[in-house]
Amino acid sequence: MRLTPGISFNIPEAALRVAEYVSLAEKEGFEGTAFLTDSQLIWRDVYVCFTLALQKTSRLRIGTGVTNPITRDPTATAGAVATLDELAPGRVILGMGVGDSAVNTLYRPPASLEELRKAVLLIQALLRGEEVMVEGNRLRLPWGKRRVPVYIASTGPRSLQLAGEVGDGAIINVGADPALINWALDHLKIGVQKAGRSLSDLDIWVRVTCAPDEDAERAKTMVKGAAATKANGLARYAKDESFRAHLSKELIQDLEELARGYDYYEHERRDAKHTIYVSDRIIQDLVIAGPPPYCVSRIEEILKQTKLSQLSFATYGFPDIPGFIKKFIGQVASPLR
Repeated sequence: MRLTPGISFNIPEAALRVAEYVSLAEKEGFEGTAFLTDSQLIWRDVYVCFTLALQKTSRLRIGTGVTNPITRDPTATAGAVATLDELAPGRVILGMGVGDSAVNTLYRPPASLEELRKAVLLIQALLRGEEVMVEGNRLRLPWGKRRVPVYIASTGPRSLQLAGEVGDGAIINVGADPALINWALDHLKIGVQKAGRSLSDLDIWVRVTCAPDEDAERAKTMVKGAAATKANGLARYAKDESFRAHLSKELIQDLEELARGYDYYEHERRDAKHTIYVSDRIIQDLVIAGPPPYCVSRIEEILKQTKLSQLSFATYGFPDIPGFIKKFIGQVASPLR
């Protein structure tokens, strides 16, 4: 199966620099979608970066990867993406989730799945030009009838089912183990079946972190921040029996230890203090790090065992993003096309 390599950026640098990274990714051969993360206290504003990225590209779709209904009112989000779609029709995606670092840095709880469901349905209706009743009031977006697909980013079983039920697309965020990705697909299937749909109705991306480097130890150092973030996210679901079945007892212990020491103000940073808890097991099971041929073989396993081709490669915490973009396309993606 041919790889379609997308890319995901967090935003620790100036907005213009982020847009230049997206432009470089398009020129070098990344395809499909570039996702930009939304976390207002630790990164630059996502919609400023989004606008600049659209202006500097012509083919890539750009998406929030992801925003949430807690820090941004769904009506404001609908207006924002409708405006962006006027700038670049057909190249805008809205990625939604319950909220991770954006809400945790405010010491607030994430959205409930019911809140996320209501937000997604409200945004979809407003973008279709429909009038919507909210708390007894009629809301509409009279100028903004746009076809902007809404994707739901999912790690846990119930959010995966919600993505299958109401999303236009899904962003699977469980790491690089094909068994876990297939576990996620099983839960997406439950959701699409509930809605009378099939998986083919859903545009599915899998978020993966991959650090290609001839020096395996240097590659592991590069991914420590991303591996810590992935482990922290997965630790929440360690009590789910169907999820635990794919993890060793030792890995579950590693996840839980890391989650106890996780600092959201150092989210996805490779020099974060909590990276001391990143074990070799976490790196092996949740991310891909090593010489390019090793990376190719790991990605081939994902493509063959999951039958999915759209993988979004995260750049989180990498010290040389332009270098990663060029090396990944030249030495990892090219053999898989």
